[in-house]
Amino acid sequence: MANIMRDGILYNGIDEYIPENIDSFSQMNVDKVLNITEDIPDIDEILKVTIESKIKNNKIVKTAIGKSLEGQKLTGYKLLSEGEFNLRIDCCADDSMSSIYTFKDKVFFNNSTTLPSESNLNSKIYDHIYIEDIYAQKLSAREILVNISFIFIAETCY
Repeated sequence: MANIMRDGILYNGIDEYIPENIDSFSQMNVDKVLNITEDIPDIDEILKVTIESKIKNNKIVKTAIGKSLEGQKLTGYKLLSEGEFNLRIDCCADDSMSSIYTFKDKVFFNNSTTLPSESNLNSKIYDHIYIEDIYAQKLSAREILVNISFIFIAETCY
């Protein structure tokens, strides 16, 4: 995981390595506006954003075989997954002491990835999330916008 400084914010959790030869993957962006809880004072600036990913559940389902209207090859199997990103945001408070506070939240996502045609309902799947980029912006003294770009890979083990 890399530490990247951009616009005065330190981002922790971006993957330095993303594999090149991937059987099945899907690329997604997740946006969420976080509302700061009342026990934390108004924010002056965001200092650090740390993200950890976790796959909570997945299931292989049978789908159509052929070609979609968009030209995607449909193999007959998809991996449906649910996951979450655990966020930790360190902020400087907008008060006379400029105290630093930590705010934690979760961003949930659902994903669908087409599996290779050799797959079946009993296939062993290795799945992983690679975080490509993180972006955070203070919208107001009580709101922060967070955007997470990631690749979800699903490798079939034969």
